[in-house]
Order: sequence, then structure tokens, then C-alpha cells
Amino acid sequence: MAIIRDEGVAKLTTRSLARAVGIAQPTLFLHFGTKSHVLVAVVDTIHENMQKKLGTLGLERLTPLERLKTVIPTHLSFIQKQPGIPRLLFSEALQSGDPLFRDRMNALVHDFLQFVAGLISAGQAQGQIRADIVPQQCACILIAAVQGLAFRWILSGHRFELAEQADALVTTFIDGWAPRSQA
Repeated sequence: MAIIRDEGVAKLTTRSLARAVGIAQPTLFLHFGTKSHVLVAVVDTIHENMQKKLGTLGLERLTPLERLKTVIPTHLSFIQKQPGIPRLLFSEALQSGDPLFRDRMNALVHDFLQFVAGLISAGQAQGQIRADIVPQQCACILIAAVQGLAFRWILSGHRFELAEQADALVTTFIDGWAPRSQA
């Protein structure tokens, strides 16, 4: 992740990785085989670490909207602590690289999308969110906004705190999803 963070995915080679971790390049090939396999392992590690972080939040005690208000800032804070994540997500390697890497990253994004859509559905069931919206579509738009914010953060040279933007982002969506009073 340090190589990706500092130099981008294109500069992550088996040679640079072997040098960074202090092993011979052939040893790296014994464990991973190709750069794509290294990238898949990185994606798996990101997924595991995010799941662990979410597991520490006590989400089961919160309402669906409180969960959203907790998960999105946590997600943005996680990204800020690992600036290689957006570089990986927006990399050329992901766009045109190995299908195994692309499929694994797609699965990671899909899992988060399903999680957020589930929170929106649960909010609908509790009457906190309008029944006429489509949870999957709204989750997709929310995640796109999170990714856009992360991309802007990269372009700015990390000049603002991602987590500080979370409240405005989540509030904007939740306000738009709120049940409308009948006039």
C-alpha cells in the first residue's frame, strides 16, 4: 500500500515490492505469482480490515440512519488513513488489467453497495426513509458521491479531511430520502 500510495499502482512491480519488503523477487513469485495476484491480496486485505473496523462500531445497537451516519464517516476515515485505496480504485490497472483483480475489486465495491442498500431498506421498513425510493439505486449514488469525494481529495493533494466532509454528504442524502409530509 505504501508503494501504491506514494507512487501509484503503475510503479508497483514485483521487483519494487520485493525490495520494499526485503526479500528476493523469486521468493515473491512463490507466494503470489504475478502482480495481479499481489493486487488481489491487497484488495482482500482492504476488505478484511474494513470489515474489522465496521465490527468495532456496535452498529447492531443503532437505527439504520444512525448506522449510515456512522459507516460513511468511518469509511472516509479508513480511506484517509490508507490513501493508496483511491489510487488503486481509480488506477489504469483496474480499468484494463487482469480480470481477476478487476473482479475482486468489483466484489469489494458490490459488498459495500449491498450493505448500504440494506441499511436503506431497513430505514424504509422503520419508516425513516421514503418507501418510494429504490435502495440499490440510492446506495449506488451515495457510494459514487463517496468515491467522488475521495477522488477530489486525491486531486487536492490531501488538503482537506475526508471524514469532515462525511456529515454534509450523509445529511444531504438522508434529508432527500426523508418521508414527505402529506399536504
